[in-house]
Amino acid sequence: MNEDWVLSVEQLGEYVRRHLAGDPLLRAVRVRGELSGFKRHTSGHLYFAIKDEKARVQCVMFRQNALSLDFEPRDGQMVVVSGSASLYVASGAFQLYCQGMRREGAGELFLRFEALKEKLSREGLFDPARKRPLPLLPRRVGIVTSPTGAALRDMVRVARRRDPGVDILLCPAQVQGAAAAGEIVAALEALNRHGGCDVILVGRGGGSMEDLWPFNEEKVARAIAASRIPVVSCVGHETDFTIADFVADVRAATPSMAAELVVPVRAELLRGLDQLQARLNRAQLGGLALRGAALDKLALRLGSPVQALLSPRRDQLAQWQGRLEKAMAQRIARESGRLDQLARTLEALNPGGVLERGYALITADGRALTQAGELRPDQQIGIRMKGGSALARVLSVEEERAHGGQKKAEL
Repeated sequence: MNEDWVLSVEQLGEYVRRHLAGDPLLRAVRVRGELSGFKRHTSGHLYFAIKDEKARVQCVMFRQNALSLDFEPRDGQMVVVSGSASLYVASGAFQLYCQGMRREGAGELFLRFEALKEKLSREGLFDPARKRPLPLLPRRVGIVTSPTGAALRDMVRVARRRDPGVDILLCPAQVQGAAAAGEIVAALEALNRHGGCDVILVGRGGGSMEDLWPFNEEKVARAIAASRIPVVSCVGHETDFTIADFVADVRAATPSMAAELVVPVRAELLRGLDQLQARLNRAQLGGLALRGAALDKLALRLGSPVQALLSPRRDQLAQWQGRLEKAMAQRIARESGRLDQLARTLEALNPGGVLERGYALITADGRALTQAGELRPDQQIGIRMKGGSALARVLSVEEERAHGGQKKAEL
């Protein structure tokens, strides 16, 4: 071999592509496999893989060929595709360019999905009667997802935008792979035991049927059903459905939509309270005006022949009107006080307000600590304060005794 003969990457790719294109078998090949990672692009092109027990190959079907399909492809279906095998030089990827596709039964994952769905449905786990409503004003939102995924960033971003004071507690878990289902179950159980949450979001971003499979596991479905805290499932994109979606109290199409469902916009709530107060004031003042007009109309209907009869009653009518106006004024004041109390309660529920005044929130093992006696030397704690948070380790603990003394434990 001539050592001076060196190919560029593009030349090597073109060489391989031409050799593949020159093979008559690969120009018109049919392949049987299970659909995986199916995506329909906005252009109309289809991108997917077909796989069996030992291998998988990427495929593309362009729009003009996709228009001839007589079914809607989805992950888990067994299909036979026909087309040509080639190399996409730009990425160096071997793939099938499919001109046709027909169904051939159902894939293994799809059959398992349908079997579990039927089993849990018969047990009543999907029954709307067992679904619980979401809390109106959640003080703490628990999240079960990967700590490094985009889904977590989306949920936190949306929740903070809608209510900067809402408390978010992450219980991290793998959301893909063989160990994911067990970690999701453990996270759900931990939040139910120690999280102090009002609602739990469990989910991840989109992916293939294999990627989302932990949320189709029976133990995950039963953990969601057993949760004492309402659960919102937010797995994948709008077109993705898992067993977790059917069992959860509420299904959100995406993680971002889940945060929108559970966290109300704080400013809108305060505006709503102001509007309710204004409506109450208008209604009560209107009621007074209507009663006054009714009295005037009654006087006109009685006419002048009975003025003598009305004269002895004028003082009494005036007293009644005064009493009525006083009662309505008292009611307006009472309802206004209730609205003010609701607004103060809403503000008091905001833990961020306490942090703004210079206090800090200390947590350990997924729960808030309120007494020095709960600390121990060398313990790792989280500190949340105005402007951010930190991780720290306890060097020593001093507890106040009943008569002013101190009990000290040092590392």
